[in-house]
Amino acid sequence: MFKLWRKEKMNTLKSRMGWEIEEEEVLYGKHKLYKHRPKNVIELLLNIVEKYPNQEGFIFKNQRLTYTEFNNMVNKIAVGLYKEGVRQGDHVALLLGQQIEFPLSFFSLMRLGAIVVPLNTRFKAEELVYEINDSESKYLIVDEDYWPFVEPIVEETQLKKIFFVGSKQPKGVCHFSILMDTKEKLLPPITISEFDTAVIMYTSGTTGRPKGAMLQHRGLVLTAMLVSDYMALRSRYDKMIACVPLFHITGLNQIMLASIFSGVPCVYVKYFKTKEFLEIMSYEKVTAYVGVPNILWLMVNHPEFNKYDFSHFRIAFVGGAPVTEEMVEGITKNLPHLEFSPGYGLTEAYGIVSTTPFEYGHRKLTSAGMFLFPVEAKIIDDSGKEVPQGEAGELVLRGAKIFKGYWKKPEDTKAILTSDGWLHTGDICRIDEEGFLWILDRKKDMINRAGEKIYSLEVENVISKHPKVLEVAVVGVPDEIFGEEVKAVIVLRKGAKCSEEEIKQFCAAHLADYKIPKYVEFVETLPRNPAGKVIKNQLKYIPDKT
Repeated sequence: MFKLWRKEKMNTLKSRMGWEIEEEEVLYGKHKLYKHRPKNVIELLLNIVEKYPNQEGFIFKNQRLTYTEFNNMVNKIAVGLYKEGVRQGDHVALLLGQQIEFPLSFFSLMRLGAIVVPLNTRFKAEELVYEINDSESKYLIVDEDYWPFVEPIVEETQLKKIFFVGSKQPKGVCHFSILMDTKEKLLPPITISEFDTAVIMYTSGTTGRPKGAMLQHRGLVLTAMLVSDYMALRSRYDKMIACVPLFHITGLNQIMLASIFSGVPCVYVKYFKTKEFLEIMSYEKVTAYVGVPNILWLMVNHPEFNKYDFSHFRIAFVGGAPVTEEMVEGITKNLPHLEFSPGYGLTEAYGIVSTTPFEYGHRKLTSAGMFLFPVEAKIIDDSGKEVPQGEAGELVLRGAKIFKGYWKKPEDTKAILTSDGWLHTGDICRIDEEGFLWILDRKKDMINRAGEKIYSLEVENVISKHPKVLEVAVVGVPDEIFGEEVKAVIVLRKGAKCSEEEIKQFCAAHLADYKIPKYVEFVETLPRNPAGKVIKNQLKYIPDKT
């Protein structure tokens, strides 16, 4: 029923659910948006409360809340936060996992017109101090699991108050539960514009200090609607799962907000563990997944995978990490009924900007799909000139889904966002004759060996086909003669044994000689950030062969 995807024009997909679209004039052209859209994220929530008041919307462990119950709690917490001093425009940091307190805190702060600063839950002292102080956060809501990393650095921040989620309340902080212990019910009226900043979300920081991307209500709402549209999410039928970080754009926007907009229940899983994920997916009859492909890869490779029923699992939007042919074949073979749609997105564009129509089958599944309607896209060379179709260059984007800029970093904003609205992604891509986007490499990750450009994903795709290889990451390392050489870092399948020479011979049968890795290193796991992306900077060293 929902498998038909239509092209509005070259490179662009049309609304899958047939929603009406309008154009809005801006300084550098027209933006495309859904005509009937909430004007802010609070309106997004209130619309669904009115439409499905008694429907279950939030599941966390043994707690199950209807939309009305959730909204009542949001209002109480908002009153409590207001009594504690939080005002419109204040910056409030959240250090929470995939737990019910995250959406409760988020919407309570939205109700006050505050700005949410989601913090990376894997950060330690120095990193937390930087983001709290850089964002000028006055308040912090923190889970007990992360308190040991906050306690030593409180005096180094400008925090006025800390709200603690957990059983053992430390001295000098307020317990989160007091926010709901208030008799007052009314809040002062607050006007929230589509163009107001809702979130300052820090980039993953794989290179240099993280930068705070200022995300507006309009972009968050539009992206939630896009996910709902292209996944064809249906209330009373679908169910989503939040097992990727909510401090990341995928978790916050494409899962939490998209599920609420759609009237679809969402299961919150505080920590990802493969077996627990299998159990929850099966027991809760989850139908829709958004996140990195690696989680599904771990799922189908788990020894107990066949013990569970996944017949209800109908669609997966994946991105944030390369999708190899080996992954596609393994996932779709084990889940043959699954609509598996790789896509592409970035924080500065509120997440997803392209996705792959399922009916294109294996022929296009390792592409990043076709662009969604609000996005203008082109491929440019180093001089800024658009390249001919099919040629490689940097992807630049424009439209209603482009961020406002980096918090307190006008020079960094100017470097990535042009005066006429084009966002430089830093990704080397090409667009084929059918309008499909192919990600070749990060501009900074592309390997330059004596003038020969080597795309790491091409080498990764080849190595991943080796029957003994579970995962692989390819990076460039310094070389005195050629400038850079190719290095492959490999995780083998359980029980497999493989030599460096075996990998090189396998590559020689599929790649030009200059693309064959000079260095091959075998590791137990690849280093990843909380969003699931491999942190390639940590792999850029030459293995010691002594």
